[in-house]
Amino acid sequence: MSYDSLALRLVVEELREALLDRTIRHIEQANPHTFSFKVGHAAETQWLTLSAHSLHARAHLIEKPPPGQKQSYLADFLATHLRRGTITAIEQLGWDRILKITVQPTSDELIQPSPKAIVAEFMGKHSNIILIDASDDRILESLKRIDETMSRHREILPGETYTLPPQQDKLDPLSLDESTFIQLFDAQGEVSWRQLFNKIDGLSPTLAKEIIAREAQTDLWSAYQQIISFFSPENASPQLLMDGDEPLAVSSLPLHQFPNASAQAFDTMSEALAAYYDAITLKENIASERRALKQALTKQENLIQRKAAGLHRDLERAEKAEDYRIQGELILANLHTIRRGQKQVALQNYYSSDLEMLTISLNPEQTPSENAQTYFKKYTKAKRGHSRIQQLIADIEADQETLQLYASKLEAADTLEALQRLRKEFVTNGYLKVAQRGKQKQEVSDGPFRRYTSANGFQIYVGRNSESNDLLLRQIAKPRDMWLHAKQIHGSHVIIRNPENRQDIPMPTLLQAAQLAAYYSKAHHASNVPVDYTWARYVVKRKGNVAGYVHYTREKTLYVEPAVPSSKE
Repeated sequence: MSYDSLALRLVVEELREALLDRTIRHIEQANPHTFSFKVGHAAETQWLTLSAHSLHARAHLIEKPPPGQKQSYLADFLATHLRRGTITAIEQLGWDRILKITVQPTSDELIQPSPKAIVAEFMGKHSNIILIDASDDRILESLKRIDETMSRHREILPGETYTLPPQQDKLDPLSLDESTFIQLFDAQGEVSWRQLFNKIDGLSPTLAKEIIAREAQTDLWSAYQQIISFFSPENASPQLLMDGDEPLAVSSLPLHQFPNASAQAFDTMSEALAAYYDAITLKENIASERRALKQALTKQENLIQRKAAGLHRDLERAEKAEDYRIQGELILANLHTIRRGQKQVALQNYYSSDLEMLTISLNPEQTPSENAQTYFKKYTKAKRGHSRIQQLIADIEADQETLQLYASKLEAADTLEALQRLRKEFVTNGYLKVAQRGKQKQEVSDGPFRRYTSANGFQIYVGRNSESNDLLLRQIAKPRDMWLHAKQIHGSHVIIRNPENRQDIPMPTLLQAAQLAAYYSKAHHASNVPVDYTWARYVVKRKGNVAGYVHYTREKTLYVEPAVPSSKE
């Protein structure tokens, strides 16, 4: 149920009781369309919220204001004209969803300033908050300025006279008698909620539908009378209706049209509205946060996919290394038949079982021997690049595994707190950027684990915490990767990536990884730390689900001084 005329009618009664003859002490802005007014005196204050949100426009009392944003021009303007002013009148204008709060400002000058009025219009996308001079209805300022290009009915601009929105020709719900009601609807056969809504003022679609729902147990006039009885504040029954965990509606009466909904009763309409919009805001915040995190993951996935595609193209080129070696060997074997100045030569390929002729391009400015050496250099470079590219591809695969893990976490996160924890991890891992104040630099890590490149070109990963250690072992490490850990000392797991499945890891790389394992352990201040290492396939999780705890076999031990490379990858 939206914020309708009946809800406003009941809220106006509550506002009169709580705010009349009270002083406006402070005004702050919660967001671009919502303002909070602190009203009362030091010993007793109330907070009033006014919102011109396109979906959630409303006014009601709240316990405390939501976290504010930087004050806008309008917030300062309202404070200038209304702060320390006394609220002298609160009214609903007819049956419109329009609230008018009249304020008598105070002044240190001898001349008393003219009374001002806040006019809050709750009309969907046309909602607005307007400040007028109550003595002549002259508009002083508004949240949304409306000129003749935006509306041909009325302008909302400073200096213009405030007029009500175009009025609809509807009947007053409280003065409508039975005979008139029957004349309106009896001859029309089955009456729809839309017909009620179009002819009777003050009825929202929800109230009109409720009349039709109650007609099933009685006649239409009696159902209408039941609804109208709740227009009296003493009969109101404020409640929040929920469909499971989903806020369904806020209402001043029981709604038969939602038979399966659970209802939570409140003492005041303001309390019910506050609970409803808090639930709505929470739901929207969860959806917004989930959407932002999903977009960040998608952006990261696209980036990784582009990197992977480029690396695989590089790998295809690097895999030509053997072709370069063969061409160099064939040139050397045929030096006596090749002359300087030739651009190409056709030679029999002795390395192929078919012994086919192979056409080899030559540099005419080089000797045959120099051409052979050129191919050997290409071979050496391509061979070295092939190993490096495979390491980078393994790096990309680790990133993809990590993103899959976060996608699963995002899918499982069902509370705002869980999503906010994920956001912190995304920021830490560099998936999301945060606005920085002043010249402070954002500290961004290189992912859920530290990354280094060894002197031999191997990628080394170091866990940051128990969850990161678990991620390394469960999802990142392959059987032929090397695993290291400080011996019987609490510390990080270290993995040396081995995408080429080499039978051994070069000792310089092993020593560097061992120094990292020692440094990121409780023994990092020691001068000589034992570090165990073994293939990852010999490392298994201990029984239970405690992150980071493992059992391993076939290990060897190195004794190293803790150290970290001067630069990371």
